[in-house]
Order: sequence, then structure tokens, then C-alpha cells
Amino acid sequence: MTMDMTMLGVMYAPSDKMTLFAMLPYLDSSMDHEIFGMAAPLISLNDGSSAFTTRSSGWGDLKMGTLFPFYKSTGDKAHFGLGFSLPSGSIAETDLVPGPGGRVQRQLPAPMQMGSGSMEFNSSITYISQKESWSYGAQVKADIRLNTNHQDYRLGNSLETSGWIASKLMDQLSISGRIAYKYFEKMSGPQSDLSFNPSFAPSRRTVTAAFSENYGGQHVDAAIGLNYFFNKGSAAGNRIALEVVSPIFQDLNGLQLETKLTTILGWQYSW
Repeated sequence: MTMDMTMLGVMYAPSDKMTLFAMLPYLDSSMDHEIFGMAAPLISLNDGSSAFTTRSSGWGDLKMGTLFPFYKSTGDKAHFGLGFSLPSGSIAETDLVPGPGGRVQRQLPAPMQMGSGSMEFNSSITYISQKESWSYGAQVKADIRLNTNHQDYRLGNSLETSGWIASKLMDQLSISGRIAYKYFEKMSGPQSDLSFNPSFAPSRRTVTAAFSENYGGQHVDAAIGLNYFFNKGSAAGNRIALEVVSPIFQDLNGLQLETKLTTILGWQYSW
């Protein structure tokens, strides 16, 4: 499975004591499937092929919130983040999937949906220390799902903590390193519109993402990044950042896809 996300964000500080923010992602996902070789009836329903691919794309869940600074001294600062996520992303995405009746439009499992379908409460605490030519910081954040969605499931809550250090290579260019740990719970409830067991082989299970026990776990990621800030001329106020994230430890529940690599490219303009 591959997933591309374009995240649009805006921040506004009406005062020194409050910063408002909003973020809206656009997702484009693709998942390759291989049918068990002994499942001849299913392969025949897939036009004789043992492979098929599902795709989905669209806008995800809208997140909004506020940042509250609570500590500031020479070079050091810290703030709380409080927010919520609206279930604006679709959880009714379908694609052509083989099964009884052949290749027809069927409900896709949760990893291929655009949103969680649940209201979420988001909280964080962040500390940053800025020295003359280097900086470091740490953050802890939690996402709590507040309700079961209309497909009768609720994605698990998550907790993430990370720490980073950055150093200037030159006046406008810096390099950073980051370590992050994330824990996320299992899904609760069934995905009501998914077919769990094919009618011609009721003892067999379908795609692993249809089952709640195949969600949740923990992982540790290591990342390295470059950050370039335009502080002169007509491009002043623009910032471009690149980060490459690689997992160094993954312990996932049940049968899941591990993450191989994540690449993040960001552009920010401030005034």
C-alpha cells in the first residue's frame, strides 16, 4: 500500500497568548492484493487473475485548534495544544473488488478510507530551546476518538512522543535529527459493510484489514531533515523543509503492513 497526503494548513495569532490553526489533508491511496492461490473460485471471479488493486482519494478530516504558550524565557518556550477533528473525510469509499457477482463496487476497509468517521479530541505539549547555532525540543501528543462511526467501528486512540535536535549548517540552512515513539490501540467494532467470509468458503477470511484485531501496535521512527529559510529578497518569509523517516522498531497487532519509508516535503510562508 502507498499513500500520498497533501496537507493544507493555516495559523493565525490574534495575540501573544493564543494561536489558532486549521489543517485539511487530501489523500490518495493505492493497495495491491494477492489472492490465495488455492482460492480458485475467487480467482475465477477476478477474470482469472490472482492480483487486483484498489484505489481511493479525497479530502480527509478537518482539524482545528488553539496553541497556548505557558512558559517563555531567554531561548526557551513551551506551549499547550488543544483541538478537535471533524469527521469530514469519507468512510464510504468503494472500488472494484472480486467476490460473489464478480468484480463489483464494494466497501473498502478502514486504511483506504479518507477519514476516521469519528469526532476526535487532540492535545499536545511542546517544549523548544533555541541556542545560538543549534536547538532542541520535545513533544507529547494524544488523539482520542470520541464516538463509534456509522460503519459501526472506532479507530483506536493514539499517543506519540518525539524529541529532536537541529543545527545550523549556514545562515539559512539547518539539519535536524528526530526520534519518535507512537502507540495506537486496536480498532473496536466491526466494519459493518465489509464481507468478512466469502460465501463459497465460509471458514476463510477476506483481506486482513477487515478485522479489528489487525489494528494497533507501536513503533519507533528515526528521521533526518533539512530546513532552508529565505530571509532576504522577494522570497523572504518562505521556508522549505525535507524530512525522511525510517522505522527502527515496529510491533504491530495481528497481520498488518509495516511501514517502509516516509518522505515529507513542506513549504511554509509566514508574515
